[in-house]
Amino acid sequence: MKDKILEAALEVYLEKPNATVHEVSERAGISKSTVFYYFGSKKGLEKELLLFAIKKYAPWRCDTLEEAIKAKFDIISKDRRVPKMFFYLLDGIYQTDPEFIEKIVRKAEEKVGALLRKEGVHDEKMPLLLMALLDGIAMYSIYGYINPDEYRNMAKFFVDLIKNYSRNKE
Repeated sequence: MKDKILEAALEVYLEKPNATVHEVSERAGISKSTVFYYFGSKKGLEKELLLFAIKKYAPWRCDTLEEAIKAKFDIISKDRRVPKMFFYLLDGIYQTDPEFIEKIVRKAEEKVGALLRKEGVHDEKMPLLLMALLDGIAMYSIYGYINPDEYRNMAKFFVDLIKNYSRNKE
């Protein structure tokens, strides 16, 4: 039942990031009280939804940095609503539970750092810098400033840029 609710919530939040519990329950075909039973509150639902969406969309299962960047760009190019939903959830949850978001960011930073080390990049600041750049591109994509067709070329550009930075630093 929990996954059914999360799937419904994902659909609703992609359409309307500030969705209500009522809208989620309607989409799932259940009562609001059932949503509250499983998640406790709207914030509880949003935290679980964020984790659910990360598992579905985050490119952490990639073996190389280029694959991870390409996967991120593929997600953005297929559906600009995805980053909008993520930014809404991240900001809303951060307002009430910054430690929850900080743990997610640290985990992402560790994963990106591991991919960077595979490429020979050992700068401890590079994972957060790369994440910020990618998130910035995702944010600009929401408003149409970046054409989705450009993403694939950008992935290679970023990988080359990072490798060159690392070589020049040594």
